[in-house]
Amino acid sequence: MNYILIIGTEPPCPRCGLITKVVTSKVKELNINAEIRHLAYTDPESKAFAKSIGLETGTAKDVANRLHVEINREQLSQIVQNKTQNPDCEFKEYNDRNWCAELDEFLRPFELKAREVGILMTPILVINGEVKHQGSVPGMQKITGWLKELQ
Repeated sequence: MNYILIIGTEPPCPRCGLITKVVTSKVKELNINAEIRHLAYTDPESKAFAKSIGLETGTAKDVANRLHVEINREQLSQIVQNKTQNPDCEFKEYNDRNWCAELDEFLRPFELKAREVGILMTPILVINGEVKHQGSVPGMQKITGWLKELQ
C-alpha cells in the first residue's frame, strides 16, 4: 500500500484543494493502491513529519513573517476572487476552488525562500515519506509521473 499525504490548510485553500482533488482522481484513474490523506499544516502529524526533515510546516504568510516582509493582501485577494482561468489550463476539469497559475506565481518568491527560512511551505505533497513538491501546484505531468512510479 502506498501512502500519499497532502499537507495544507484546513479548510483547503485553492492550491491545497486542487492538489488533493487531482491526486485523488489520478490515483483512481491509474488504479493505484494508495491511502491518501489531507492534513492541516498545524496537525501534530504534519509538524512531526516536517521536524523529521529539519523544517517546520507553514504557509506563505509564515515565510513572509520570517523574511520580515508583508504579503500584498489586496493583490492576493484580487487574484483569488478573479476566477478567470485559462481555457487551456491543464487542471480545468479538477479546478473547483478558484486556483489559477497567477496565484502560484504571486506566491513564488515565498516558495523559493521557504526552505532557507526553515519552512516546508504548503501545499506539500509527500509520497511514501518523500517530499515530492512543496509551495505550489506542480504540473499535471509531474503529478502523473510520480503516481505512475507507484504502479
